[in-house]
Amino acid sequence: MKPVKSEKNPKILFFEPGVKTTKFLPIGIVTLAGFMRHEGYPVALRDYSGKEISDYDIHSTIEKENPKYIGIRVLTGPHIPRALKISKIAKQMGKKVIWGGPHPTILPEQTLENKFIDAIVIGEGEYALIDLIKYFEGKKIEPLGSGIKEDGKIRLFPPQKKAVNLETTPIPAWDLLKNINEYFPSKENNTFVVVASRGCPFKCAFCHNTNENVRKYLGCYRVLSAEKALKEYEFVQSLIKNRIGLIDADSDYHLVSKDYTKKWCDTMRAKAPHLKWSTCARYSTIDLEMIDMIAKSNCIRINLGVESGSRRIQKINDKLIELPKAIKIARALQKRKIFLINTYIFGHPTESLFELRQTMRFIKKIPASLNLVQIYRPIPGTLYYKMCIQEKKMLPFKKLEDWDTFGIMKKDINVSRIPSGKLFFYFYLINIREQIREFINTQRYNLRNNFYNEFFSEFVNNRVIKKFKEIINYKT
Repeated sequence: MKPVKSEKNPKILFFEPGVKTTKFLPIGIVTLAGFMRHEGYPVALRDYSGKEISDYDIHSTIEKENPKYIGIRVLTGPHIPRALKISKIAKQMGKKVIWGGPHPTILPEQTLENKFIDAIVIGEGEYALIDLIKYFEGKKIEPLGSGIKEDGKIRLFPPQKKAVNLETTPIPAWDLLKNINEYFPSKENNTFVVVASRGCPFKCAFCHNTNENVRKYLGCYRVLSAEKALKEYEFVQSLIKNRIGLIDADSDYHLVSKDYTKKWCDTMRAKAPHLKWSTCARYSTIDLEMIDMIAKSNCIRINLGVESGSRRIQKINDKLIELPKAIKIARALQKRKIFLINTYIFGHPTESLFELRQTMRFIKKIPASLNLVQIYRPIPGTLYYKMCIQEKKMLPFKKLEDWDTFGIMKKDINVSRIPSGKLFFYFYLINIREQIREFINTQRYNLRNNFYNEFFSEFVNNRVIKKFKEIINYKT
């Protein structure tokens, strides 16, 4: 794709509100900024993840960049009050405010009801944002993939007809990040996250990918080639002073098939034998041959979802786990020294205490370097959310601000049929055990892979400390 040259297009300033306690690569806004810049739009970025967010800094950033449009990527949870702070100041300065990302996608109308938000992008943002800005600039087009508020009236438009081609879309605008070296503090072994797919071909009842708007507006499931991932890595490596040692193929579902896995592994082995990488897959689709492929191409970490030991709950999610096969796969991964993370959910809607104990049996039976156990959190528009409402376990939140506690551990609720005392007792009991296991196995993993800085950092920056900081920093 050749860039479009234009000096007439209005400027867009993208914000990542983030949360105070966690610094992360702002992949969403750099991806969108790279696309918009390629299409001839002046763009700028500001990332607040891992930082305090002040009225002065917001105001001075907007004043300095002087954009016409403000784009804000918003996740459900504590991102929301920070995003609203940015939006309020932007509106006071006469800017048009556009929200995008997961939260406005799953709750478009409720998001637009807020007086500080003019428009939203629903689902995939690249082509939708271009159409939306053209609409605001007076072009007589229907801004597909977006929602607007004009004269107090909310209008939602149908999905975009075009989906982004991950192979030809421009490389994200990593060069626009100020102080990019802050994201890569280790001298030798930094992790670079690359979005290895969009969407998901499966329909787990708990997952945001089954939200009706996500299904309609995100587009079909697509995977990224290793060649394109390496181009992005090489670009970022050229911008920073320290060395990237690990590519994290971030995805809801990466290793989609044996053929794709072979192509990815062949490329990594041929073009980047020095790089380690991590991935995710499903127990139902991975096999011993694929494990051999990824191990030989320097994969050192993998996420596999189990979610529940209950056959009934597995069927609801169309995610059947055959215990003998899962044990065989897990043992094979551990034999190849691949750090295995198994994920589980406690407190599924309609889950009984007997079914919870079935899950705990799976945790004991299936080997893992880490069992990541979470309490279920209801995501609107999913089958599980509807089950929660039908079971009268919760009431729908009435306004945008109500969602700011989503994901905060001390604000979790019980939507299952398990007595709350039992659910949270087992949840915290197993998490204490798993935090100890994670610390020990993570340190072994760091030493095995020569991640010495990470080894020492883990003593002061492990998951327990991060969660503690999240809880004490949340303002009720």
